[in-house]
Amino acid sequence: MSDTAMGAAVRRKEDYRFLTGKGNYTDDINRPGQVYTVFVRSNLAHARIKSLDTKAARSAAGVVAVFTGDDLAADGVGGIPCAFAPDGGPMKEPPRPALAQGTVRFVGDMVAVVIAESLAQAKDAAELLEIDYEELPVVVSAVAALKSGAPQLHEEAPNNVCFEWGLGDKAATDEAFSKADHITKLDLINNRKIGHAIEPRAAIGEYDSGSDHY
Repeated sequence: MSDTAMGAAVRRKEDYRFLTGKGNYTDDINRPGQVYTVFVRSNLAHARIKSLDTKAARSAAGVVAVFTGDDLAADGVGGIPCAFAPDGGPMKEPPRPALAQGTVRFVGDMVAVVIAESLAQAKDAAELLEIDYEELPVVVSAVAALKSGAPQLHEEAPNNVCFEWGLGDKAATDEAFSKADHITKLDLINNRKIGHAIEPRAAIGEYDSGSDHY
């Protein structure tokens, strides 16, 4: 087996600079006039946004701007496209605005962004947003989501199906099963998992007026 095959040990190269204090995180960068962003996220898995009042947040100390999904749409800011294209046929791709518009569809869905002169001010202002939700039915199992009558997440994807993807030789597979002496059926349930980085994806944006360059 090759030493690069799945399961092979991977020698770490990045630890030394972090263990010796020479690493560079986004929070280590401080530019002149820098401001800070806090995203306000939904605490509900599925809900209609009945109202979103940003007045108090906009007038809070140190706040530079507050944006909602409607603000981004009015400014022509596009959504977040899906980069995956299945081989099995067309994919239903409902709109996915950067900030939720009208409906939130998962816990943590972003509904607003607050920008302020300090991180503390951005956090304080974010607490002042008044959001009224109308909670909608939810389903947490992928199997249950496919059943008749299950709550629908997107109108553009009936039965909560984005696409169907098949691989291999179906005819040969069916023939093999038809000749088998015994067939075992098994449901495999994988725990949800995620790689949890020391620092999440982050960015510093800076504009140079002299060169008109970001």
